[in-house]
Amino acid sequence: MPTRKTPITRYGRVRKILNEAAADSTADYGGIGRFWDHGVKRLKEAAIHGVRLIAPEPEQTKTCCGHTTTTAPSGCSRGAASMLVHGLKGEAPFDGSRFPRLPWGGKAVSPEDIEFISNWIDDGCPEDDHSHTIEPGIQRRETLPVRLSVHEIAELDLAAKGVRAPSRPGELRQRGNLDCMDEEELKRLGDAFRYLYSLNDWPEDIRSYNNQALIHQNHCQHGWERFLAWHRAYLYEFEQDLQDYDSDIMVPYWDWVMPQYRPDCAQDGWIIPKSFQAFLTPEQAEKLIAGLNPSPSAAQKQAFRQLAGQKQLFTSQSVFFRYVYNTIGYRHVTPQADDANRQCMIDALLASNPFWYPLRFPAEYGGKTINEAIHYHYPSANDIQQILSLNNFRDFGGGSIYDASFGFLDQNPHNTMHIWTGGMNPYYGDGKSYEESCTSACPPVQNNTGERRNSMVRAGGRRFHSRSDMYSQPQYGDMFSNLTASYDPVFWPIHVNVDRLWWEWQRLNPSATPVELDAILSPWNYTVRDTLDAARFGYEYVRSSHFIPVGLNAPIGRIISKPIPVNELTQGFRKAEIRLHWVPQLIRSCFIRVFLNQPGADAKTPLQGNPHFAGYLSIFGHGACYGGPGHCDAPPPRARDYDHRTRNHNTPRNHRIDVTGCARKLLADGAGKLQITLIVIGADYEEDVDLLKLEGVSLNFLD
Repeated sequence: MPTRKTPITRYGRVRKILNEAAADSTADYGGIGRFWDHGVKRLKEAAIHGVRLIAPEPEQTKTCCGHTTTTAPSGCSRGAASMLVHGLKGEAPFDGSRFPRLPWGGKAVSPEDIEFISNWIDDGCPEDDHSHTIEPGIQRRETLPVRLSVHEIAELDLAAKGVRAPSRPGELRQRGNLDCMDEEELKRLGDAFRYLYSLNDWPEDIRSYNNQALIHQNHCQHGWERFLAWHRAYLYEFEQDLQDYDSDIMVPYWDWVMPQYRPDCAQDGWIIPKSFQAFLTPEQAEKLIAGLNPSPSAAQKQAFRQLAGQKQLFTSQSVFFRYVYNTIGYRHVTPQADDANRQCMIDALLASNPFWYPLRFPAEYGGKTINEAIHYHYPSANDIQQILSLNNFRDFGGGSIYDASFGFLDQNPHNTMHIWTGGMNPYYGDGKSYEESCTSACPPVQNNTGERRNSMVRAGGRRFHSRSDMYSQPQYGDMFSNLTASYDPVFWPIHVNVDRLWWEWQRLNPSATPVELDAILSPWNYTVRDTLDAARFGYEYVRSSHFIPVGLNAPIGRIISKPIPVNELTQGFRKAEIRLHWVPQLIRSCFIRVFLNQPGADAKTPLQGNPHFAGYLSIFGHGACYGGPGHCDAPPPRARDYDHRTRNHNTPRNHRIDVTGCARKLLADGAGKLQITLIVIGADYEEDVDLLKLEGVSLNFLD
């Protein structure tokens, strides 16, 4: 008599699909092995590195009208919400950002089979569709949810270099410290500057760099209360032009009083940020070698290539040309504006660094210090503290038209930094050679200012700055005059720092404002009142920030970052804080504890006396929904046009935790790196692994 074949159960088919896809793969998924092969009970509870694979059963709740409704936690079907289905499709977090696509080391599952598995989950993951079917090998014992030990939890990577936290409605963008930016961030900023330079070919395009510079030439406000407000609007408008090219760009600030600038002896410090100094790229070095006439010797060619390979920096063109003439030994170049070899070298330097500018002679005053030549002193940290201690806007930012007062911030440091970066050209006038012994000093400063008035930077006839201007030999650098200062790229980080100082002073003096709040800031339609709150323009200031993407697709109970290097420039921070970005409303209340450099921390880790415990925050849970279907769904990031209702009660939030004390102590003890561990603690003081979702975590250092 023929044997009747027992039909395979749906769960059996799920196993068959996954085993065939996994084939000979030896992946053990963090120690749980082929989780689909150990019975439905364990499959429903299985989690890989804290990511639960099967979504919880839908909750039944009563609406305000007394009706019962069943809604999956995510607002979609249980199958579609399950990470197993996401993983088989190769969707986050199984898209390579945190984990590879499921099954690991196998082949992709067909869309039809994925749909079958999703439907099986929607139907409650039945283990035995046929009562007479016995699936051998299945262990039906009661088991605890599959969890991983601490050492098996993956460390989350930082975002790729140059990538910032995603911008969400109501979340401020960050203007960072120029000297704390990495190479990729500087490259992206430089590319945006090059884009605005390229628009100079269309003279009527208001976005072009020339036209933006002309705004300052024709409309700038100095010496009274509109100085700060006008420049805040100007910086914002320029930043928007950069963001037309790259929406992630924020203009950084140059903090002149950081230790590397040695304010007490500034001529021996960095002079200007290294990112704004002259250097040659290997590509431009080759073009330079090919363009020089006569051709350099073999040794000189090697010296140019070595200079580029080591990315040797020069604070100004005069320092660079003296190096070429006296150290490399290529002497077929003179300070004359029409010297072809000099022009070739300037072209190569401009092409190598979009932030370098040839009409800039920082800290050069004919062999004198700025104090000796101009009777100004480089601003110190003490100067800044005294200015921030002022308690009225007239003294800090300038007086109104009725008392015409110059603000302290406008004088020193602002005016001083213009003079410091502009400098005096040592090859103006009689400069015949770059030989060290023949270097001509700047003409001595005259005591009679009336006689000096016409020796300032030439502005007439320079409606647009052109390449021929770049070859000229003016007596003073462009930053020396308000009429030409904004042609120099260093103008922007200097003024962003001025704005930052106002931003900090405003937090100390929230009621201190200019007198004429309704005055229009030409050439725009902003009023002074419009500029009082920097948040309206969508930015804040941080020294540096490190973003760790997590993803909203799956809940996570524990976050462990990879160690984050904290360099010496960053370690002078005033405040350190960890931010949780875009956290949807939680259904249950919880605590989130933060540990630094203690990746093994868990719910039982002591807090008292623990130098690694950095702080905590509490999040109040939403509780069960009392509304109908969709009532408690997370709202879209932006409302519809003309939807002017108040903020949705379930709008995701951002959270901040001050970790200054812990971070400072660990770094002072020589840590050099900070590793973040976040633990989600439920109301029962146990870890809650199925609750928290968030877009990412960031570690931020503030000045």
